[in-house]
Amino acid sequence: MEEDVKERLLSRRRSAALKSFKVKDERVATVKKVAAILQKPEESRSPEENEILVSCGDIVKEVNLRQKKRDRVKARLEEIEDAPEILEEKCMRLAAAISRATSLAVYTGAGISTAASIPDYRGTNGVWTRMQQGKDIGNHDLSQAEPTVTHMALYALYKARVLKHIVSQNCDGLHLRSGIPRSLLSEVHGNMYVEVCKTCKPSREYWRLFDVTEKTARYSHGTGRICHKCNSTLQDSIVHFGERGNLLWPINWSGASRAAKQADVILCLGSSLKVLKKYPWLWQMDRPMHKRSSLYIVNLQWTPKDENATLKINGKCDEVMRKVMLHLGIKIPEYNRGKDPIFHHAIRLQNVEQSTTTQPLLEEPVSSMEKSLIVVEEEEPEVIKVEPKSETDCVSQITLTEPMTAYPAPFFAALPFLSMGLPFPPMYMYPQLSPFLYYPFIQVPAISTETLKPKPACTFCMENEGSLTCLYYQRDGDDPVTMDALPQETETEMENNSSLEQIQEAEAMSLDANAPISTAKNPGWFGKGYRKGLKKKR
Repeated sequence: MEEDVKERLLSRRRSAALKSFKVKDERVATVKKVAAILQKPEESRSPEENEILVSCGDIVKEVNLRQKKRDRVKARLEEIEDAPEILEEKCMRLAAAISRATSLAVYTGAGISTAASIPDYRGTNGVWTRMQQGKDIGNHDLSQAEPTVTHMALYALYKARVLKHIVSQNCDGLHLRSGIPRSLLSEVHGNMYVEVCKTCKPSREYWRLFDVTEKTARYSHGTGRICHKCNSTLQDSIVHFGERGNLLWPINWSGASRAAKQADVILCLGSSLKVLKKYPWLWQMDRPMHKRSSLYIVNLQWTPKDENATLKINGKCDEVMRKVMLHLGIKIPEYNRGKDPIFHHAIRLQNVEQSTTTQPLLEEPVSSMEKSLIVVEEEEPEVIKVEPKSETDCVSQITLTEPMTAYPAPFFAALPFLSMGLPFPPMYMYPQLSPFLYYPFIQVPAISTETLKPKPACTFCMENEGSLTCLYYQRDGDDPVTMDALPQETETEMENNSSLEQIQEAEAMSLDANAPISTAKNPGWFGKGYRKGLKKKR
């Protein structure tokens, strides 16, 4: 008897499940039929089809809602450009906002690098768009890419002391190559030219002249090379989807969150903001709406922040930035490979490491001396008659108003800089002197062997940026180009250098001396740590 009852219960369950499947199949078939009827024009519909539409009113509403959603998604993917008159007016408004800004933060995406022949992701011809359509994404040699007009315009804003920080989602390293210092840059998805040693404390960086991500992938970041100090495996700095970027550099989340907190104007260039929208601390979401910073967006497609933006400009980044910089009266400098910091700060591969990569190297700039040698080689050799030197030939034809050794820096000019910790006035106070003539007059006080050795100033940054410290590389008291040729440091020197590094990084990361220093850890993926921090504050 019990077995019969069990069989009856099982048969009832099977029949109920079959009925539910039949109902679902019938509904799916009805939805498909109604959708096919709605696609036809009303004039060509038969009376039977009209009766089906009348009898299935709820399904008709559902199909119409689905179609509206599809149309909305398609409209958001379209690239729309403003009319020339509207674009000009919007650029004037953006230039006025930048001129009034006390702290400008810029968020950039792949749209600013399309002019450098680097494809974007979500554009009409983007990488992910072509993959969804089943098309080939093509081969793109990123080693041929150079900073665009937008990159150099941001560099000009930095030199004008208007730009305070850049948060970049790009991995191409073009912001750093344009001249933006590493302390003012947060490459939240990493840099394809930077590999790091996580074992060293703080983590040690290695700039390369090639793409270091050849052998890396998601959750697998080993590049196949080892650290020159601790022999640990080097890793790339790229942050893939689902991963958490916890490197201090080049990700620099602390600098990004601090700059976003202080910003009164936020400018988004060439980004769909579908990733950055999930980081609430970048948008001052903990403040009331009227106390948040003004948001300006430049993008051809729709972004989820368009409704919150003070101004949305539908245009190409290069064209918009040309107009904005023209209204601001700031000249956009041209990119010069000779002033690209990556060629001076990159560490060349050793002979043992030559087989660790097959990626093409960045083409290094040709110096003026090499150019003159090339020109001389191309010209035909001429017969030169050598005459005996006379006494007058030994006298230089160039006359100086004052002897070179008799040009000391004025004492009164050095007084204000002594209080700042500088032993001499900065170079910009003496424009008549070239760097070659200026450096011999620098009087560095003698330091005893008992005291700590100061870090050497980067010659590249002194000549091109007028800075006494290196703005681009995490220096350890040695030149990265000739690092392998130098003797190994002792344990005491390594400890001193590491302590000096921490002090220098803390000073570089602080944008304002009076700004509060946040001791919070990395906010985390998609703002989880940020929400936890808010709960603790409450």
